[in-house]
Amino acid sequence: MASANLPQVTEDTADDPADETGGFVVEELARRTGLTVRSIRSYQTRKLLPPPSVRSRTGYYGEHHVARIELIKDLQSHGMKLSSMARLFDDEAGSDADLVRFHRTLSTLFDERAQVLTTAADLQRRFDVSDDEAPGVLGRAVQLGLLRDLGNGLLEEVSPRLLAAGERAMETLHLDAHGALRVVEQLQRHSQAVTKIYIDLFTDRVWTPFAEAGRPREQWPEIEAALADVRVLATDALVSSFELVMSAEVNDAFDREIVRSRPRSSRSRRQSRSRS
Repeated sequence: MASANLPQVTEDTADDPADETGGFVVEELARRTGLTVRSIRSYQTRKLLPPPSVRSRTGYYGEHHVARIELIKDLQSHGMKLSSMARLFDDEAGSDADLVRFHRTLSTLFDERAQVLTTAADLQRRFDVSDDEAPGVLGRAVQLGLLRDLGNGLLEEVSPRLLAAGERAMETLHLDAHGALRVVEQLQRHSQAVTKIYIDLFTDRVWTPFAEAGRPREQWPEIEAALADVRVLATDALVSSFELVMSAEVNDAFDREIVRSRPRSSRSRRQSRSRS
């Protein structure tokens, strides 16, 4: 049942998609956007879609409603939840153009790759996967976000560098494809923890004050620049921190291994000398 505060389409206008001012009824909006009327009503209830203009108790929509729905679809395709969109959309705090530009910044900030297409057969060859193993291995790689299934036998390498690193790890560390995927899963888990540190800082120190100020339109470029700076800062800090920790861990590990792997006779002589 439609919400009582939403305009209803009357029988005398249902067959007429547009009125004399160029607006159109909800059925026409559904046709243009590929949504159902029910979905459009749901968007309105969630305050994702601006209300239509009402004339003679009939709601009329315009091209800005079509553009908003296309934006919603685009944000959904990149994993944004409707609840997050509801917090983002605010007709009194910037325009959809601002939101589109900021969303594009979010979508491309950590994505500088050119599209790399491949096939299941090529990946099987590269990672030495048998026909029996292929569905499970490729499916897991898709789940981890390493690959995107484009259909028709094509796959996109979402992170070509990470896939290439996996190939080298298999050769250097003597891993099979399953082992390499387990390493990637562990890396992603730790990376999420690091990412959360910087996202929380950006949200608390930059985005929240901006939102509380009503998201002034003139400050949008500053917010985008701050997000770009966070990208560089987080990457540099993570790499530098990793190098420090890796150096210490390598030294400790090899100190232990040298002691453990020293011939027993050498250790016995040293222990004997120390007792004497």
